[in-house]
Amino acid sequence: MPGRIPFAVSFAPLLLLPPVAGAQQIVEIDMEAGRTIIDDEWRSMYTGLIAVDWDRGILYAEDDEEPEAIMAFSLETGEWIRTLSTPEGDGPREFPRGARGMDIAPGGGLYVSGVIRVIEYDSEGIQIDSWRPQPPSSGKVCNFGGVPAVPTSSGVVRRGPAGTNEAVGPAQAENLVDPVSLERRRRPGAQWTTSTRIVCSEDAAYVVMTYDEGPDSVFVYHRRGEVGSLPVPAEGAVEGECRMGETRASSGRVVQPARPCPHWSVRAHPSLDDLGNVVLLGHDARTSGAIIDPETGCHALVRGTSDRRFAPMRIHADSVLVFRHAVSTTTEGGRTMRSIHVNESNGVSLHPLRRVSGEPCPGMLPTVR
Repeated sequence: MPGRIPFAVSFAPLLLLPPVAGAQQIVEIDMEAGRTIIDDEWRSMYTGLIAVDWDRGILYAEDDEEPEAIMAFSLETGEWIRTLSTPEGDGPREFPRGARGMDIAPGGGLYVSGVIRVIEYDSEGIQIDSWRPQPPSSGKVCNFGGVPAVPTSSGVVRRGPAGTNEAVGPAQAENLVDPVSLERRRRPGAQWTTSTRIVCSEDAAYVVMTYDEGPDSVFVYHRRGEVGSLPVPAEGAVEGECRMGETRASSGRVVQPARPCPHWSVRAHPSLDDLGNVVLLGHDARTSGAIIDPETGCHALVRGTSDRRFAPMRIHADSVLVFRHAVSTTTEGGRTMRSIHVNESNGVSLHPLRRVSGEPCPGMLPTVR
């Protein structure tokens, strides 16, 4: 779906939360404290396809050990629990172009999605249902009030009774507006990408879109019909301008000039914490992400660890689930080069958050000191 925005927004009713000036609180991940869950050099987990069942203490992840499958691990011991088959193919219980997203289903099950199909697994990893959203989605899925939902060209679609498609929000064809044109009026240099992610609560779906420049946008689809947006904090957790150095070819020719760093939110992973706050965790070394109260827009910023081996992926209570990327070294011309493999993680750990500065938003991170 290159060059197209995978959903559209209606003009009315539209709810826009007011921007909040400055973070109420800045917190950091205490990498010196916490505990190790998985430490296995033979693991190769992909952080782009994980789900966490905090109630049952289970981590679901794609791992190279089991191609076309999802592996379940204990959050307590790191031990393997079960493997869920996610075969690639065109059959009724298969995924054309592979699995792309997943979320926890009611009763300890799992929703796994591709660009065409969403398959539901029970708590034992057995396929029990299959749904084909119309129109096709970006491949991401969420648990929206007890049923799967996906972002599509008509906004957000939930699975209805008997596998029907239930549009959420005012997604009638005659009212649809392509938000690309609206955004380009405000940001003429920005282009939309197809990097669309979704996370849901009982009553709202949060759809996150990425541009080729500037912060991501979060659109909110309420089950009662409204569509709005959630402001993404413009500031970072570290003061001062960030710039990326120029890139040169081996001949010394400048391939890419020095430039400002991308906004910390670019391609951030959305999730919810245990209190229903929206969490955006990304790849920036200075600002790992933000925790946003969806009712007020009040937010806390999470300061980065500065070590690019570590990728924070989820926040629960006062702790952060962190993945450790695999690292390899090579020697060329007497120089030792270190490579970080961002699509291959061989470690998972849980670390506490610590307060750096500021005052917390009401009710947010109540146990962080």
